[in-house]
Amino acid sequence: MKRYGKYIRPYWYAFILGPLLMLTEVAGEVLLPSFMADIINIGAANHDVGYIVQKGIIMILTALIMMAGGVGGAWFASVAAINFGAGLRKDAFKKIQTFSFSEIDRFSTGSLVTRLTNDITQVQNLIMMALRMMLRAPGMLIGAIIMAFLMNRELAAVFLVILPVMTVAIILLLRIAYPRFEFMQKKLDALNSNIQEVLTNVRVIKSFVREDYESARFEKSNAELKESSLNAFKIAIAQMPLMMLFMNLTTLVVVWLGGNQILGGKMQVGDLTAFTTYIVQVLMSLMMLAMVFCRVPGHSRADAGLTK
Repeated sequence: MKRYGKYIRPYWYAFILGPLLMLTEVAGEVLLPSFMADIINIGAANHDVGYIVQKGIIMILTALIMMAGGVGGAWFASVAAINFGAGLRKDAFKKIQTFSFSEIDRFSTGSLVTRLTNDITQVQNLIMMALRMMLRAPGMLIGAIIMAFLMNRELAAVFLVILPVMTVAIILLLRIAYPRFEFMQKKLDALNSNIQEVLTNVRVIKSFVREDYESARFEKSNAELKESSLNAFKIAIAQMPLMMLFMNLTTLVVVWLGGNQILGGKMQVGDLTAFTTYIVQVLMSLMMLAMVFCRVPGHSRADAGLTK
C-alpha cells in the first residue's frame, strides 16, 4: 500500500464510496428474499391483498435503492481503477526511459511492452473488480448465512458441510491455475518481442529474404501462447460448472429436508423459497471471490516486474 499510496490518495473518495455503495446493494439482496417469504407466508396464505401490495411497494423501493447503490458503486470503482492505472502507467513509462541498455536487454522489449499494456491493465481490472466484489462477496456471504440461520437453524446447518468442501475445491483450482497463468504471461512476452523485432527490422528482413523464417517464428510463438492460454483458462472455466454442481446438490438437499419440515409443520413454504435464494447468494459470493483471486497471478507478476 505504501508503494501504491501516491496513486490512491488523489482519488481516495472513489476508493471509499465504491465499496460502501456496493454494500447498500448487498443489504437489499439479503433482505428481498425475506420480504418474498412474508408475502407467501402471510399475504398469500391469508389472501391479504393489502399486505401483498404493501410488501410489494417495499420491495420496489428496496430495488430502486439497490440500483442506485450498484450504479454508484460501479461508477466510483471505475473512476478509482482507471485513474490508478493511468498514474501507474505514466510512472512505469518514465522509469523505463531511465533504463540502461543492459537493463532493457535483461527485461526484453517485448516484456516491457507487456508490462506497460497488458500487466497494468490487469492491475487496473483487479482493482476495479476488488472494489466491486471484495466487500460485496463477503457481505453477501455473511448476510445470507445469518439470514438463513435466523430463518431455520436446522436447515442452515447444511452450509456447515458444503462451505468447507467448496472452499477446499476452490483453493485447489487456484493452486493449479496460478502457475499456468504465469506461464501464459511468459509466452505473451515472447510473442510481443517477436512482433517488435519484426516491425523494427522489417527492411532488413526483406533485404535478406527472411520472411518465411520470421513467419514460421511468429506462428510458433502464437501457437505456444494459444496453448498456454487454453491450459490456463480451462482451469478458470472449470469454476462455473463446479459451482453449479455444488449449488444444485445443496438445493436438492435443502428442498428435500425443507419439504419434510413443511409436511411436519416445522417450516413454511415461503421460508423454503427464501432459503433456496440464500443458497444461490452464498455460492455465488464464493465464486465472485474465486474470480478476484484468479486475477492475482497477473497482478503479482506485473507488480514484481514494474518495481524492479
